[in-house]
Amino acid sequence: MKSSNRKTRSDKFPLTLHPSGQYCKKIKGHIYYFGSDRKQALERYLDQAIFLHGYNNTLLKSTNGNMALKEICDLYLKYQHTKLLADNLTARHHNDQIRNLNKLMEFLGESCRIKSISKLSLQNYKRSLQKHYSSVCRLNLHLSIMKAMFHWARKNDILKDIPNIDAISRATEIHQERFTFNSDQINKLLSIADIRIQAMIWLGLNCGFGCTDCAFLKWNDLDLENSRVILPRRKTGIYRDLPLWPETVTSLRKIKRKGSLVLYTSRGNPYIQTNIKIDTRRNEKYTITNSISTQFRRLILKANLNVPKGTGFYTLRRTAATIAARSGDPFAVQRRLGHANLTMATRYVQDVSAQTDKVIENSRKYIVERML
Repeated sequence: MKSSNRKTRSDKFPLTLHPSGQYCKKIKGHIYYFGSDRKQALERYLDQAIFLHGYNNTLLKSTNGNMALKEICDLYLKYQHTKLLADNLTARHHNDQIRNLNKLMEFLGESCRIKSISKLSLQNYKRSLQKHYSSVCRLNLHLSIMKAMFHWARKNDILKDIPNIDAISRATEIHQERFTFNSDQINKLLSIADIRIQAMIWLGLNCGFGCTDCAFLKWNDLDLENSRVILPRRKTGIYRDLPLWPETVTSLRKIKRKGSLVLYTSRGNPYIQTNIKIDTRRNEKYTITNSISTQFRRLILKANLNVPKGTGFYTLRRTAATIAARSGDPFAVQRRLGHANLTMATRYVQDVSAQTDKVIENSRKYIVERML
């Protein structure tokens, strides 16, 4: 029988709970301990994993500025891969990291020494990206990944000095009005959706949840008796403790429990699945199947809605954000959506839970009352 080149990514927690009460991992015959707090132990492991697994053996013993660009990229990607295996990074973003850093190496050269990367070469790289990408978002993503890698290398003492990455700034994104659903359109979608998609629509409007939030929501994240959901945003790790509308609770109560996840497809599979495709050179590429996006696009077509091209499930999140912004409280909106921006400002706001609850309740009035 021909062997398959595909394997399913494991979602197992990478650490083991030792009888002593500490989380540990056995690496090359030696047991390393990371503490008794599960979250902190994982963070400590991720910070040290690249060295514990021996990846630092490739580091040059001479001045770190002599390191080749490929060495730094490989180290960073291996570190990011440990985060992926620990479920602290999405496969989609890891694919972006691999693709973007490969483009950087293609432009500067894999053997390019870090100390030789000048301000001019970085500016030329940015110009090459501007010619290649019409999307400012994609351009900025490339620059952000490159900068994150160098910051990581300096923070972890891999590089004492890094290139002058501040010489290239992110491109300015011109704000454009984006489409949002109105109450009539939402009502029509709800009227023809099955119970699973109905629950997702309410979660999108109520909590600003995207596809990933809905797909990985677990029953133990919900407190339906008290109408609340506690779910950190996977992309940013921002803590979210949000109230649930009566309509959202009602839709969730209609879902039959089939496992730890709240929502499964009609075939009993998770709505978002990640697979690894391995080529003949043993290189890995992650592929993501997102059934939520697919089914929601079909729902829009079935409802015969007159909407712009590209309208999808994420438009519900944008709708929730647009309505919530009318509250005039950016901190509560930031907490609701799990955004990482306004970080400095929120340090001075000790508790915005009451404001967040008010924003969400006002959003419900805007949506639900217009349906009646």
